[in-house]
Amino acid sequence: MNAMIKKAALAAAIASAPFAASATDLVGGGATLPAVAYVGEDFTLTDPQARLSTNAGLNPGSGFLDAPLGIDSIFDVFEQNNLSHTASYCQTGSSTGKRVLLGASGWSASGNCRDYSDSPEGFSGLDALPDFAGSDAPLTADDIVTFQNGNEAARTNLVQVPALGAFLGLPINIQDGSGNPITNVDLSTAEVCAIFDGSATVWSDVGVPSSQQIKVVHRSDGSGTTFAFSQYLAANCNSGLAPTFTTQELYSDAISLTVYGGRDVGGSGNGGVIDAVTGTPGAIGYANFSNVAVEPGLAYALVEGHDPANGGSINVAASDILIDKVLGDNDSVTGLPKPEDVDSSLAQECLAVVDPAVQLEQVYPIVAFTNLLTYTENNNDPAATQALFTEVTHGTRDQNGEPVYDLPVGYARVASTAVSNIISTCIN
Repeated sequence: MNAMIKKAALAAAIASAPFAASATDLVGGGATLPAVAYVGEDFTLTDPQARLSTNAGLNPGSGFLDAPLGIDSIFDVFEQNNLSHTASYCQTGSSTGKRVLLGASGWSASGNCRDYSDSPEGFSGLDALPDFAGSDAPLTADDIVTFQNGNEAARTNLVQVPALGAFLGLPINIQDGSGNPITNVDLSTAEVCAIFDGSATVWSDVGVPSSQQIKVVHRSDGSGTTFAFSQYLAANCNSGLAPTFTTQELYSDAISLTVYGGRDVGGSGNGGVIDAVTGTPGAIGYANFSNVAVEPGLAYALVEGHDPANGGSINVAASDILIDKVLGDNDSVTGLPKPEDVDSSLAQECLAVVDPAVQLEQVYPIVAFTNLLTYTENNNDPAATQALFTEVTHGTRDQNGEPVYDLPVGYARVASTAVSNIISTCIN
C-alpha cells in the first residue's frame, strides 16, 4: 500500500470514527523503548532530547524542553480519531513509570517530567495519579506489594496488556587505525557475551580490526530495555552454578560493573545510551532499534548475521499470553525470570503478559515486549483510555481489517483476542 493510499484510508477511517462527548487529557509515561512508535520522532529533534511529548500544553518543568506528537504516530492517530481528547507521554524509563502508577512512596504523576538533561520526577500531570503507564518490564510480585501499599485504595486493581514487540539494536562507534569508522560488524552470540561479560577488552578480541578499547554503554536508570537485554545475556552467556548475568531492570544489578574495569558508561533512557555511544570512541551499547535507526550516521552491529532492520515478524501464539501471572525471583542457576500466580486478591483476569521465554525464540535474537498499564476502577475517562489502548494494540483499520498506517521500523503489534477482551472489560 503506497503512502497516498494509506493517507486516504486513514482519513476515511478517522472520518467514520465517533467523536467523544467531552475532553480528556490522558497523562502517562514510562518506558522509552516504545516512544518512537507512540509519539513519533519529534522528541529527538530538541537538544537535549525531550522526555515529554504532548499536545495538551503540559509543562515539563521550568527550563526543560518538551515536544509535540509526531504526525501519524500512534498517539497522534488516537487524537485524530478522538478530536476532543489528547494523550501525553513522559519517557521516564519503565521502573519509574511503574513506580508512579503503583503509588510507590515519593513518586507522583504530578512531578516534573523534565528532559534528558535531568532525571524525571513524574509525568508532568495535573493529578497525583496517572491515567496509564508503559513498561517493558512486566509486573513483578514486588510491584504488586507496592500497589497494595500505594494506589490500590484509590484504584482497586491493575490492568496490564502486552502492546508492542520491538527489536533491540547494538549501536557502535568504532574506528580503525586511521580514524575511519568501522560500520560492517557482525558479532556472534559468543562475541556479544565476551563484550558484555568484560572478558573482551579491545575490539580485536572479537575479530573487529581495531585496537580501540571497548567501552560498554548501559542504561543507568531502571529499564525494561535492560530487562530484555539482560534476559538475552542470561539465556546465552551463563554457565556453571553461579550465573554471570541475571535478568534485571537495573543493569548494575544484572552484572557487577567492576568487570569492565572502568570501561563502562551509563546513559538515561534509550536516547541517553545513544548519545553516550555517539560521544564515546570504541563504544557499544544496547537500545531500542527504532531509536538507533533515526540517529543520523549511527552504525550498529548485526548478531549472528541477523539485522534488526530486517528482523521480520515477531511471533506470539495465543498460548504465549499468560493471564494473572507476574514475575517472581529469577532462577538461581539460569538467572532467568520465573512467572508465578498473582496475589489471589488481584486475580481478576485483567493482567496479561507475554511469557518472557518468547523473547528468546524470535528470528532476530534480541527482542522486548512493551506493556500498557492502568487501573480497573475509578479511571478519569475509561472510554478514552480504552480507545488509546486499542489504538496501540490494534491500530486503525480499513473496511477490510487491514492497518492503514505502518509502525516505525523495528516494531510489531502483538495480536491477541485476550488483550482486546481485557481492554473492553477491565478498564472502568
